[in-house]
Amino acid sequence: MRYLTIFALSIVTLLPANEVRFYSEGIQCYGKLFLPKDFSPESKAAAVVLAPGSGETAAKIEHYAAYFAERGLVAMVIDYRGWGRSGGYLETVESVQTDDRLRFSQMTAKVRIRRKRILPQQQVLDIRNALYYLQGEPGVDRNRVGVWGAGLAGGHAVVIAAIDARVKAVVAQSPILSGKDTSRRAYSHSAELLSADQKRARTGQILSTLETKLALAEYHPYWYVDQISEKTAVLLITSENTNGNANVSAAAKLLKGPSSTVMVPGTSFEKSASAAAEWFLKHL
Repeated sequence: MRYLTIFALSIVTLLPANEVRFYSEGIQCYGKLFLPKDFSPESKAAAVVLAPGSGETAAKIEHYAAYFAERGLVAMVIDYRGWGRSGGYLETVESVQTDDRLRFSQMTAKVRIRRKRILPQQQVLDIRNALYYLQGEPGVDRNRVGVWGAGLAGGHAVVIAAIDARVKAVVAQSPILSGKDTSRRAYSHSAELLSADQKRARTGQILSTLETKLALAEYHPYWYVDQISEKTAVLLITSENTNGNANVSAAAKLLKGPSSTVMVPGTSFEKSASAAAEWFLKHL
């Protein structure tokens, strides 16, 4: 493992990389763009957005982006809103005072910035907005874009494959695909989450842990699998010790287009990164 880590870091150091900013729902977000050695504004290269897992930032997955760039792909890692170097969520902490005596509205409010919120649906939007940014990068072929994600972000990749026709290929590594055994009916909140949601609606206050529980309870990537177009190529990467492999196997059977499931030993970076790069190079 030490050898693999050193190998990955050496690629991060050698390849050209640019820090960029994009906007998601009006909030400025951070990204880092890794470029192939011979990349130019005329390249028409395939490109991939890499999304960090639960509670992680772009720095955690830079070695995957660097590996992809080494293989000829433009690769962009991102920080979700409220994480890493991205801006946070603005919230008012008191009633907004409005003064329109001078025939124009002047509002004064105290605000706070909330960070480190795990809100899956918002993170999906962040990835999609990163794709818009990436498609506008000179040298990127806007018709050849994909998404890579691991863990919770692996579920995001599956959701985006189903709802965003721009995406031609995705790689979901050890994805969390909740929802297989969950009824597709209106979600019924537990007493704990109902009380927390009522508090948020009436006072604006809620503990982050309860907010996360509520958001995850209503997020079911598995439900989107059968909506993925037959034109979208999906690679599912698992390992022997990954929880939820049964869900991944069941999801694989629902895919209509090019798809494959690869099992890698342990947490081998080189094998998982190689499998992902080959998939993107083949299908983008």
